[in-house]
Amino acid sequence: MKTKVGLVTNIQKKSSTILKRLFVYGLILTVLLTGFVFLGGEKIAQLSYANQDRGLPESVLRIGFDPTLPPYQFVDEGVYKGFLLDLSKAIFSKLKVKTEFVPMPMTECLEAFNSGKLDVILGLRYNAEYAELMNYSDSLVNSTISIVMPTDTLEATKDILGVKPVLIAVERDSVEFEYVKNIKKANFNNAFNQEAVVELLLMNRADMMICVRHVAEYILEENGLMGAYTFSNSYETPVDYYMALRKNNERLLEQVNETLRQLKLDGEYEILYNQWINDKNLEHQKRIEFFLKLLGSIVVLAVFVIILSAFLSISLKRRVDEKTSELSEINKQLENKIVEIKNTNELKNLIFESSPRSIVILDNLGCVSAMNVHACEICGLETVPIGASVETLFPLNKMAEDRFQSVLKDGESHSEQAFEVNQDGQVRFYRFVIYPLTNSSGAIITIEDITEEKILKEQVAQREKNTALMRIISGIAHEIRNPMTSIKTYAELLPRKKDNAEFQRQIAKVVPNEVERVNRLIENLIDYSRPKERNEERADAKMLVESGVLLFMPTLRSNQIELDVSLESGLYIRVDKDQMKQVIINLILNAIDAILERREQLGDDIVYRVKISAKKLDSKIVISLEDNGIGMTDDELKNIFELFYTTKVRGSGIGMPLSRQMVEDNHGDIEISSEKYVGTQVSLLFEDKSN
Repeated sequence: MKTKVGLVTNIQKKSSTILKRLFVYGLILTVLLTGFVFLGGEKIAQLSYANQDRGLPESVLRIGFDPTLPPYQFVDEGVYKGFLLDLSKAIFSKLKVKTEFVPMPMTECLEAFNSGKLDVILGLRYNAEYAELMNYSDSLVNSTISIVMPTDTLEATKDILGVKPVLIAVERDSVEFEYVKNIKKANFNNAFNQEAVVELLLMNRADMMICVRHVAEYILEENGLMGAYTFSNSYETPVDYYMALRKNNERLLEQVNETLRQLKLDGEYEILYNQWINDKNLEHQKRIEFFLKLLGSIVVLAVFVIILSAFLSISLKRRVDEKTSELSEINKQLENKIVEIKNTNELKNLIFESSPRSIVILDNLGCVSAMNVHACEICGLETVPIGASVETLFPLNKMAEDRFQSVLKDGESHSEQAFEVNQDGQVRFYRFVIYPLTNSSGAIITIEDITEEKILKEQVAQREKNTALMRIISGIAHEIRNPMTSIKTYAELLPRKKDNAEFQRQIAKVVPNEVERVNRLIENLIDYSRPKERNEERADAKMLVESGVLLFMPTLRSNQIELDVSLESGLYIRVDKDQMKQVIINLILNAIDAILERREQLGDDIVYRVKISAKKLDSKIVISLEDNGIGMTDDELKNIFELFYTTKVRGSGIGMPLSRQMVEDNHGDIEISSEKYVGTQVSLLFEDKSN
């Protein structure tokens, strides 16, 4: 700041010297400025696309949307309106596709989409979990996630952030919610949508909120409250809203994206955008541009005034004094701006260092711009290596390779749930996410050490396996006793009937068969109980199922449960055999428990059975297990994969979560359908590795 003050003083002293130069520069600037103001551009090309063979649906397209996202999509006096609704209507109108808009909460939209009741979901954020179920269009609108605080409590909130508890309003299950959970001393007030987040702050039920900037600006402006709240620039990350279509509507997706681009080229998109969205960031940029133009005009005008009054020393002095006063005022404004930026940076650094996760910020060349203390610890560094290439920092180089450039290019985040690193002879496991900064100016890597979590999961899995093993042993004990009784009987008769030819034939046939039967049971039991390292290999689906079924034959017979097995041959999947055996055993145990519970409540009103099948369906191998046991309600089915959730008296609530984890670790999917007092069907889906 002292340097800027010095410049002002030098200008005062040397003003008379530069007047002659300003005369020439002023003439040039006047010509350029006049041309800049009066020249304009016009569109030079128009794009069109053929309407023939478009592959568009002839029936009405049902579009679901959440009407709690102003100004994109909302309800006003009973009328649904908003930018995304008008934009989608414009797109499908040009495509000549009939549409029906169905308002419902986003959770219901997803359920209706999955059940086939909706064809399109409007205003959906990108979520990797849904990427296999739907196709995302190009971005319909872009905004940012921002921190908003009441202006009158702004400084007080900054002072206590990270030191004392702060209540933050945030949307449940959002990216910003995951970020808030990592802020030290932060409590959060969950809301189901963005509109509710803003309402929590307006009702003074939070000290600050983290929300979509466009939504906050629209609601605050509608209520005349923009001046009462401040948008902090310390935390801003981009957010996009898309249109989600079904996987089988590839052609429609292409047409939607093509029409969207056409609307942007034609200027229709900008008209709709400006109609609904009063973007304060853009307004700020326009004000700066206007100010610069205005300032340039003032400078040119001042130059001419100075030139015209150069012959009058008194007038020259007066003009110089005026400009000096203006520059002094600008100097004061710059000082205030520097103080504001300093306070903002302090707030950003406090949040940055308070996060329990490791955070690394890279520029678009892959060089370190910032790194918190946890990230330094992972890399074995004592100081932040500003400007160092990520390729020189282990293990960041392993995480970023082949991912950093694709994140910058595609503008989409990349995540790894379990990344193994051998560091100084010690194996650690990390979960990390790489996502782009605004305008692809770099990327952020957030890292979480999950080594202890992984060890705990493995221990829990082993305990679950041991519990299943004890139930299996109790069931097959009787099965082993039967062949042993037969062998003992033949042994006792041997002295008396050793010369009997029929006896000799029977003992030669029965005893080896009984021994082989016992041996097969024991081998399967030992194979299941022996601890093994995880090892993916090409496995026969039929043999995997049979090895698990064999252990339960005694239990099924003793409980009078019929078993229906239909296994196709030649079906191969790539999995860890031991983990898949444990999954199959967990599912069979659950089926037996469900049947016993229904029998206890309703009696032997039906024939109880378990059906197990393995078949090829399209490009998938499907292993299915179905029972006619007690079944589940919708609420029970919804929580089936929640850890420690169980409806059994002696249940642990870890069997199904662990089973899903093991299936997903082996690149598979698990699907469950159930109806109370009817039964349950569980299907395991894997990629076909038969060829």
